[in-house]
Amino acid sequence: MVIVHDRVPDMEKYPPLPDFVLDNVPLIPWAFDLCEVAGFILALTWVTVLLFHKYRFILIRRYFVLMGSIFILRSICMLITSMSVPGRHLKCAGKNFGDSGLRLKQALVIARGFGMSIQGVRTCGDYMFSGHTVVITVLNHFITEYTPKRYRMVHIASWVLNLFGMFFILAAHEHYSIDVFIAFYISSRLFLYYHTLANTDILRRFPRRANLYFPLYSFFEADVYRVVPNEYQSFFSTKWPFVRLSHSDSIQDDLGKHR
Repeated sequence: MVIVHDRVPDMEKYPPLPDFVLDNVPLIPWAFDLCEVAGFILALTWVTVLLFHKYRFILIRRYFVLMGSIFILRSICMLITSMSVPGRHLKCAGKNFGDSGLRLKQALVIARGFGMSIQGVRTCGDYMFSGHTVVITVLNHFITEYTPKRYRMVHIASWVLNLFGMFFILAAHEHYSIDVFIAFYISSRLFLYYHTLANTDILRRFPRRANLYFPLYSFFEADVYRVVPNEYQSFFSTKWPFVRLSHSDSIQDDLGKHR
């Protein structure tokens, strides 16, 4: 994000690109703050689920594997092409941070503030694709996946926050529509593909291929042999650091508790 800030196109030479949504939705300056509030509520809900979920450490590593993979892809996309600033109201210009020490310092500032504008962080050039959309989408999918089906109001509220958060990003003209759409698509698809593999034994039938094509998956899912049931317990009663899901456990009982 620091590197792409150095390469932000000049707004006078490269004006905002035509965008169907941004051209028809009036600018709402405070909308981006509401998006981050929605993200904070989703994050707080997810942390609450983790505190009481029996298999919290499996959930944590799945969360970080998916988040890390998506943000690595996002970093590559940002570096390949520098898109023009989506709105003239944004005070963005190429900024040279000089040596690597200053760049590292700026990177720490962004990390400390979690890239959030309400924390005083302002970044430019990181448009393809929307990091805020990635975060709220992944949080939404993890919350709805790892809470029982009977928690319908939680699921509805999670989806409402996800969709309204995306709308607020566009209403604030902080990203192009394609940034938000691609971010939602990639985040949701990767989540579904990963959990489809994790909840079946397809790759376990071909361990060599799994190790070759999906090394991270093979490593992090090595001790998980079936669907993770949604069971809850006190935070202090768990085994450290991981709980193993083996074939010897009662699959039928857990499948009944899964939702």
